[in-house]
Amino acid sequence: MNELLTLAIGNLLRARARLVMTAGGVLVGTAAVILLISITVGLQEAAEKDIGQNASLTEMQVYPAYNPNLSFDQVPRLDLALVRRLYTIPNVAMVIPTVYMEGGGELVAGKLYGYGSIQGIEPSLIPYLGLEAAQGAVSLEPGQVLVGSLVGANFFDPNAEEYTPVEVDMYNTPITLTVYQYSGENPQSRKVKLDIAGVLAPNPSYDYAIMMPIRDVLAYNEFTSGNAFDPETFQFANITVRATSRETTLEVSEAIRDLGYEVSGMVDFLNQLNQFFGTMRLMLGAVGSVALLVAAFGVANTMTMAILERTKEIGLMKAIGATDRDVMTIFLIEAGMVGFSGGAAGVLLSYFLQNLANTAIRNLPAGDGSGGAMFLPINPELFRTADLLVIPPELTLFAMGLATAVGVVSGLLPALRAARMTPVLALKAE
Repeated sequence: MNELLTLAIGNLLRARARLVMTAGGVLVGTAAVILLISITVGLQEAAEKDIGQNASLTEMQVYPAYNPNLSFDQVPRLDLALVRRLYTIPNVAMVIPTVYMEGGGELVAGKLYGYGSIQGIEPSLIPYLGLEAAQGAVSLEPGQVLVGSLVGANFFDPNAEEYTPVEVDMYNTPITLTVYQYSGENPQSRKVKLDIAGVLAPNPSYDYAIMMPIRDVLAYNEFTSGNAFDPETFQFANITVRATSRETTLEVSEAIRDLGYEVSGMVDFLNQLNQFFGTMRLMLGAVGSVALLVAAFGVANTMTMAILERTKEIGLMKAIGATDRDVMTIFLIEAGMVGFSGGAAGVLLSYFLQNLANTAIRNLPAGDGSGGAMFLPINPELFRTADLLVIPPELTLFAMGLATAVGVVSGLLPALRAARMTPVLALKAE
């Protein structure tokens, strides 16, 4: 085999100009495939980065699945039993149940009134929400509350002739919560001075939230409804599940659906995003493969010409004992090496153009950040810290293998033709 390889390399080096031109076609095709696919990889990473951090990408909301064939008593419940079952699902990092205050509550700051979504959560779960404080600290000790970044902008003066939102500094202004009963013959109210531990940094999930320890909210609900807490019938208003990583989010969501529940959140958007970019990769990869197809004809033509020029040489090889298999192997090695050398050069060119393009984009003048990247809702400023062209290692290996395979397949028919030559006729050829 070593002798055949040495002979094939020598044959290629005898026609260096032809080798360079033929491999050049493979180079263009390989670079086209890599660069077109690398654009989709870069855009996908930028889109995911624009969505948010890993915490939001692993988060999903659980709610009962709609089934018209089930009675009200048969509908899956968001209860304590479900929380325990969710923890048994592999790759579930945290289960965060939430309770909302029944009937809401009224916020009072001096002469101003406001409202917020009052929800109860187990204080020990606060660190897993990924919250940051704009004022104060992210703490939820008994009696304390955390308020969202936009709760303070939700106040108004009831004596004003026109409704005009008034912003209140929630952290430095005394705030009172008035809780009203909504049942009974003589409904009463209760006023509670809020101990605000901190005002949260902007977060779409909690901007209008007022977070309290879950036991406090359950106690307020007992007061407003007049009914004692019953663990047998109790249901959570919302359950949030967080997976261990973005890669396991889909697996966790499918396991939850198997329990008879529905799941919403970034997992659905990520699935759609992955499907979109997967289709985009196939389409652009197919476009790039056209250049490789053209290069394949070039390889086939080169190998055919090589056989015509070396007909007597082939006859001589067979006359001194070379088998059909040996002759075919030599020409397949030559064709494969043409594809491999063109693929290797295409990979090097792709990395060069990748660095050139990414550097040029980072050095572009800063814009207003209002436009999207191409037709996607991606902030173009992301490409100052991320790459537009991203070439994964597996793409490099795939492109090299594809280029080599194109060379071998293109040289198959010429190699078969050479292997089937009759030695006598080959030696007599002009």
